[in-house]
Amino acid sequence: MPLAATLLDATIIFFLLTCLVATLWRGSLKHNYMAAALCAGGLALLFSAASGWHLQYTWQAAWPIFLAVAPLSNHIDALSSLFVALIALATISISFFSPGYLQHLEKKCNLRLYWVLVFFFIIGMVGVIVAANAITFLLFWEIVALASALLIASDLASNECKRAAFIYLGATRISTTLLIGAFLWLHALSGNWDFNTWNLSHHATVIPAAMIMVALCIKGGVWPFHSWLPYAHPAAPAPVSALMSGCMIKMSIYAIIRLLIMPGLSSPILIFALLVLGVISAFWGILYALMQNDLKCLLAYSSIENMGIILIGISLSLIANYYNMPLLAALALAGALFHTINHGLFKCLLFLAAGAIDVCAHTRNLERVGGLGKKMPGTMILFTIGTLAVCSLPPLNGFSSKWLIYQSLFRLACANQSLILSGVCFVSIGVLALVSGLALACFTKATGIIFLGRSRSSDSDHATECTPFMLAGQAIPAVACVGLGVSTPWILSKLQSICSLVYANAPSVEPLYTLRMDFVAFSLVFLVTILYVFWLNGRKSEIRSYSTWDCGAGHLSGRMQGTATSFADTFAMTFAPLLQYHLTSVIGGKDRRHFPESISVETAVTQLLETRFYGPIAKFFRWLGKCMQIMQAGSVHLYLSYILFTLVALMLAGLIVQR
Repeated sequence: MPLAATLLDATIIFFLLTCLVATLWRGSLKHNYMAAALCAGGLALLFSAASGWHLQYTWQAAWPIFLAVAPLSNHIDALSSLFVALIALATISISFFSPGYLQHLEKKCNLRLYWVLVFFFIIGMVGVIVAANAITFLLFWEIVALASALLIASDLASNECKRAAFIYLGATRISTTLLIGAFLWLHALSGNWDFNTWNLSHHATVIPAAMIMVALCIKGGVWPFHSWLPYAHPAAPAPVSALMSGCMIKMSIYAIIRLLIMPGLSSPILIFALLVLGVISAFWGILYALMQNDLKCLLAYSSIENMGIILIGISLSLIANYYNMPLLAALALAGALFHTINHGLFKCLLFLAAGAIDVCAHTRNLERVGGLGKKMPGTMILFTIGTLAVCSLPPLNGFSSKWLIYQSLFRLACANQSLILSGVCFVSIGVLALVSGLALACFTKATGIIFLGRSRSSDSDHATECTPFMLAGQAIPAVACVGLGVSTPWILSKLQSICSLVYANAPSVEPLYTLRMDFVAFSLVFLVTILYVFWLNGRKSEIRSYSTWDCGAGHLSGRMQGTATSFADTFAMTFAPLLQYHLTSVIGGKDRRHFPESISVETAVTQLLETRFYGPIAKFFRWLGKCMQIMQAGSVHLYLSYILFTLVALMLAGLIVQR
């Protein structure tokens, strides 16, 4: 057995044994020991991914491990190694971060259960990535769903956590149901559970392919199936949010490539539907992110935006392959894969930084923080690196991957395949440019409000820097963001093996990525600016005192500065019809026109999908549930008659199908 497969199996067994020890250990659980075990497993996964990059190896579990109708079968190649490496980096990061973070959860959560669930969560994600058949995939898919749902509900005293876990479980149940139906359908067509035997190029596979696509979009938080994401992330602990946004929703991207692209999906309806979903997700996610005042909720909506950008790249790859343009198909796929890894890294960084802010300032509300740059300089620098990466500014990694997707759009628009396709591509370019501008505004708001200005409450006024290990946990993905950004040609040469795996004999895309002079110039300016800021901070200078003009209002306070709501107000007014944005201001006093005695301003954003679509559906099912209560009369004879009628109906349906 190759080293990569051996390391994977050994890591999973090691994690299971660690869970067993943590469960049976009667003394107090040492967080540092659990974090060390997690870090060791992450390093083993990283070495496994590195050694398995050039492999294509399938292995099965030994007897008597058998999953009823199929063996427990795994497969490792360049594609699975890439995603295992992402999981490994996130695992190592949270292993450094978790011990310091968990101190403020001592009285809220069962931390022994927390560690066990985190290990199972990682086992499930790795199992999904390396699954070689449908049954193995579903087994680990369910482990991921249950472990993450329990982690979201880890604070049992919070009704918000319970509600978020319930919404998330509902979404995952629908997703799993669709996957089971599609897998059964494809098994009936192919007679095999193995993924490498499936072929989606035939018209008979369009419906099961559509079921798989919808199921994966639900799990990935793609519009309009994204509603669980803004509930789950604020409720989950920060390391769990980093794993969910950085790795878990990326399993959907992996599954789209493994289950749809590699089996030869060629339905133009599904391909263009994927492009439409990607464009809407990107715009919808960043627009609602700009309106949020909860930092983790803002990051959750930003994940919806980036999942949309990745889907745009994947759909462009499918479109180019459909029109027999192999170079463009490989370029778009490389851009989508690169942005998947990049988003996993900088979103892991940002969620960990949000957790550090929550621990040190005791709040995530942007209206209650401010001036943290002086109190948490390390977190500010690392958070700023994450925001520059998510805003796709050079020389960080977000710029490189998004530039590849832009390049794919431009080339496809100018390919003269059809006027409609060119129009769709140019519209997508415009939307993507608008999304980039809104993302810059969104994270300018987040960084400026949190770290600049003065404290807006006593919470942030008494904040201190987080522990060195928490900073180290944030520094790992930050260094990776910088490293991947300046080594893009090397990354593309590595991604070439995946493109060749997905599309046979895919041409090299590395020559298409050229380091333009404006990129080099901007990168140099960026680096010089960073060095200059560090020099200014380290330079000794005399302290000068001065008085700021206070307009005759007396001493300046934290209230006399911009807020997160006021920053986003202009954008909210611009997109008011879409956001259903309402602003209500009340000015009190006898002579309120000249001498107001009280002023209150309230803003509200209505979630259109929840109020107009999901709300009525939920009401219908509640009404249906009340109507079906009469069927539960408590009579065993009545229940047996239900079973009898159901069996008769199924037998009749089977006879009709056979005829």
